[in-house]
Amino acid sequence: MKLLGLLLSILLFSNILIAAPIAQTNICKTSPEQNKIGKSNFFRKAPYILYAGENTKMLILWQLNTTKNCTLSWGTDSNYTTGSINSSEYGNDHQHKYLLESLIPNTKYYFKVKVDNQNIRKGNFRSGAADNDKKISFFAYGDTRSNPSKHNLVAQAIMTSIAQDSLSQTFIVSSGDFVSNGGNESDWDNQFFAPQYTSIQKMLSSLPYLASMGNHEGQGILYDKYFPFPMYTTNRYYYSFDYGPVHFTVIDQFTNYSNGSAQYNWIVNDLASTNKEWKIILLHEPGWSAGGHYNNYKVQNVIQPLCINYGVQFVITGHNHYYARALVNGVEHITTGGGGAPLYNPHANAQNIVKTDKSYHFCKIDIDHDTLHFSAIRANGSLIETFDYHRTSNSINFNLAKTKKSIKIYSFEKNIVIDNPKDYHGNFEIYNLMGNVIYTKALSSGKQKILIPNGGIYFVRVTVGNTFFVKKLLL
Repeated sequence: MKLLGLLLSILLFSNILIAAPIAQTNICKTSPEQNKIGKSNFFRKAPYILYAGENTKMLILWQLNTTKNCTLSWGTDSNYTTGSINSSEYGNDHQHKYLLESLIPNTKYYFKVKVDNQNIRKGNFRSGAADNDKKISFFAYGDTRSNPSKHNLVAQAIMTSIAQDSLSQTFIVSSGDFVSNGGNESDWDNQFFAPQYTSIQKMLSSLPYLASMGNHEGQGILYDKYFPFPMYTTNRYYYSFDYGPVHFTVIDQFTNYSNGSAQYNWIVNDLASTNKEWKIILLHEPGWSAGGHYNNYKVQNVIQPLCINYGVQFVITGHNHYYARALVNGVEHITTGGGGAPLYNPHANAQNIVKTDKSYHFCKIDIDHDTLHFSAIRANGSLIETFDYHRTSNSINFNLAKTKKSIKIYSFEKNIVIDNPKDYHGNFEIYNLMGNVIYTKALSSGKQKILIPNGGIYFVRVTVGNTFFVKKLLL
């Protein structure tokens, strides 16, 4: 009897051990619908959206694990009645993309991608602002690499902001460094496009992306694979686009942009050709930041003078993993590198720095005619800072044709000469090549001579009323 009792105890204990894992599995069991999706989840990268540079277009992309039949449908409501196409793969890695065209500007659209009639992914977006719109909003951030869980918190905060302001569902600009190793496919799979980070997935399917390339993207082969913006210039990654009242110039810092280079000439022509009231440059490595990586002196010596000459108001950057704002002769240089990468300690007393914050964060920019309202917001929703930038008191206006024609600015030996025969009232500033003010004075009637001991390139900015123009001189 003792032996029989011992055997029964062993059998009972064994059943408990066998049953325990089953009970634990039941606790985490997914719903029948989730199981169905999991078994038929063909998506390697769920549908995401890229702004195609025009307010009547939007690019939708996705990637599968294998070759499957796909249908993309879209419309102005969840009936998706505007259009439907059968999508074919392109390239050699089961990628799909389709350029939606003939969209109505400033309109909410819904889309869905169906794979083999059983696996569906949905999204929505707002088409681009009308060309004559003067009131827009958009988002900015960067350096999402390494910690997708932190990036997921930032994305969640962005989506919360959109829920509170539905008209801000426009687009987001990224200053680069998407993943740790941009030449490694698994980093793109596991960091930026990982399906378990649902807030990132939701953001990618409802907020069109625009971006500059970071140093962690390497030579940009996979960056180009997953972000094939149709606006790219030649075979490199610089481009520009308009959105409402704003002209964006996106610089590729890993292609030569020194004076006289092909990209430099393109930047000059791009900035000189636009008549938009607001001009913003997007690039990765900042010219003025608060420590971590060194300041990029090419931004100081090449980009900053162009900002002054062509009236660029903002330069949006990343690279250093914190928030910082530098104000350099009227140009706001924003470092927004808190998208997910390991945070650095910013130095609040760095050159030209106005504000710093060590946090995961994003920026929201609201433009209303001549005023830009800027907000830097932590992932927990708290505010880092907010400020207003008034265009009419800071930026260039090229309608001063008569004034520019009347006021003569030229060099004579080691002097800069300001000739004001019609006695316009205002002031002028002289900047060196680094964008620093070396001389400022009120305009006087007739000629004024300013001795400049050292030769080189200088910029003279003449301000009359609320507008000004710039003259470049070689001494």
